[in-house]
Amino acid sequence: MPLPTTGRRARTAVCAFAVLALAGCSAGEGVRDDGPAATSSASVTASPLWPDHTATVAPAKPGQGFHARGPVPGVTVPDGDLARVDGVRLLAADPATDRAVQSGLKECPDGSSCRLRPPAYADLTGDGKRELVLAYDDLGRTILWVYTTVGEQAHAVLEYAGRSGTSAATLGTDLVVTEPAGGRSRETDTTLRWNGSELAPLPAASDPAKGASKTRPAEDSLIKPADGTDGPGQG
Repeated sequence: MPLPTTGRRARTAVCAFAVLALAGCSAGEGVRDDGPAATSSASVTASPLWPDHTATVAPAKPGQGFHARGPVPGVTVPDGDLARVDGVRLLAADPATDRAVQSGLKECPDGSSCRLRPPAYADLTGDGKRELVLAYDDLGRTILWVYTTVGEQAHAVLEYAGRSGTSAATLGTDLVVTEPAGGRSRETDTTLRWNGSELAPLPAASDPAKGASKTRPAEDSLIKPADGTDGPGQG
């Protein structure tokens, strides 16, 4: 059945108005060439310091935190190159090293019960020289140390005790510490950055290692200021 004449005229008018409106927009703006589409730069990924290390899940134990310390007495670093210093000897000579670790070091480096991982090296201060990163898998916890040099002296600028299986990776000159899930705690990532005197944790809001699925460091693995008085080296 044909539409009434009045209805057809009204529909024709609406269509004509729509065509004019579209034509007006096209005539006023036309097709613009904004140049080639922007391409995203390749993302920076972390480089594990111990890629072959397999984390083990264990009940959480209290973390002992972060301390920057003075030079290790009795240890000389030839030419400021920490690769020329034995990590076992360095930890054994550091008076702040935990007593349990001191005892366990007697099995290192070649003993079957040695819990000290192979030394790792990375420039974490941005001065072009590599720092020494050590990790000791104690019972129920893992302790990380970072040593840098001032002249020919070794200084500990980080001591971090986390859950068993804690590891680390480099992200540029940052150190990303990862604690595996354990007990009621989920896996956590914490980025530490050199501030001129110590490796200090970045606030969660500006931490590039934290994604949507990551959580803040658990209360059992606090990173404390350099003036703290308790820690693995104080036991």
